[in-house]
Amino acid sequence: MTGGKTLIARIPNPNAGPPCLTTASEAATMDFLRNILPIPVPGVFAWSSATDSTNSVGAEYIIMEHAPGTNLAEVWENMELEQKVRTMEDIVTIQQRLLSLRFSEKDATPRSSPAVVHGERISGEDRTKIAERFSIGPNVDTDFWCNERAGMDIDRGPWASAIDYVQAVARREIAWIQKHVIPRSPDDPFFVSHSQNDPAEHVSLLERYLTVAPCLLPQENDLIGSYLWHSDLRTPNIFVDDTGHITSIIDWQSTYAAPLFLEGRHPSFLDYNGELLLQLPESFKTLDNETQATTKDKVTKSILLYLYEKYTAERNPLLHRVFRYPNGKLLTDPIRFAGCTWEGDILPLRESLIRVQKKWDSLGITAQCPIHFSPEEIRKHREQGEGWNEVQDFWDAVSGVVARDGWTSHETYHQGREIYAQIMASEEGESSSC
Repeated sequence: MTGGKTLIARIPNPNAGPPCLTTASEAATMDFLRNILPIPVPGVFAWSSATDSTNSVGAEYIIMEHAPGTNLAEVWENMELEQKVRTMEDIVTIQQRLLSLRFSEKDATPRSSPAVVHGERISGEDRTKIAERFSIGPNVDTDFWCNERAGMDIDRGPWASAIDYVQAVARREIAWIQKHVIPRSPDDPFFVSHSQNDPAEHVSLLERYLTVAPCLLPQENDLIGSYLWHSDLRTPNIFVDDTGHITSIIDWQSTYAAPLFLEGRHPSFLDYNGELLLQLPESFKTLDNETQATTKDKVTKSILLYLYEKYTAERNPLLHRVFRYPNGKLLTDPIRFAGCTWEGDILPLRESLIRVQKKWDSLGITAQCPIHFSPEEIRKHREQGEGWNEVQDFWDAVSGVVARDGWTSHETYHQGREIYAQIMASEEGESSSC
């Protein structure tokens, strides 16, 4: 283009989400982020979610600016600590801007509502302009549309409360399981267990979840307020300049406003689970080269995580409260696992609910625990868990080649076929020995 700009024309993959809505949502989200907050995202020059005669292209599309800068995945490992700190500080600033506007739930109506926002720094005039220009529509996350769900009359929002949202996820799965799932044959190589393969088990467990879900959310309204959030801040989605400052963030497709308590998390590229080591040990010079490199890497990751949490506490105290919320993982795990018991695993949801029951008295909830697992149910769950761990180890081992649903890429297709052949041969061998 004139001026040296490079454009990208994007046509959505049919599996990306619902037709029309996915494209319209992504274009509107990027417009909102870039021009209202503002956050560095590629500029959108043109888009269409129509596929009829009004669209000469004949397909949905978004024409956008090529993200300026260098992809962080290409340079992160070789960046100096000072540059990495700049990137981290920019992330804190971007999250601060995302937290500056909270979306109202109380005005939500089915299918679509004006985008009513609240924030200390927004004027009444700007609030009105946003409501006139943007709207909150149904959730376009693929979990609400994949397989037969696209043709079902299920609650996709907007939701009037966080409770409505966390219950809608389970009700969606119950409706889909009752109407569409087909149990696998025990001879199927993807058969896991009888409880995993029993639709009634899933429905029963999800109904238990529905009774306890309202108790899993904090009572503080600000923690469960709806905010736009980027849930996949990995290095491939971030672009930087030579100094480490962020020039653009991509991959906003299917982004939606959701309770911060459920969405707020550390950027994955800054996560570090080891011991915090903020300076090199006195014995550093005596270490061999490999150990020195490992130690320096630990120090860098420790410093970045320490500073990220420090700056978050200072500039984004609401997010810091989410990070430090007592028993946060215990409370949110059931909500995260409720949406994929059949296509994923039933055991994580059951395990998370058993833990909620076990820790109930320490959660500070005045009501009695509304769910109960008998000692016999827990015993059977533990037995199934032993076999489940073996299955997970297998899928973890082949995760780079074959996904759990059997999908493999063109590049790994032949490897995938070899793995499948080995599974079938193993199954036939076990059958013939019986």
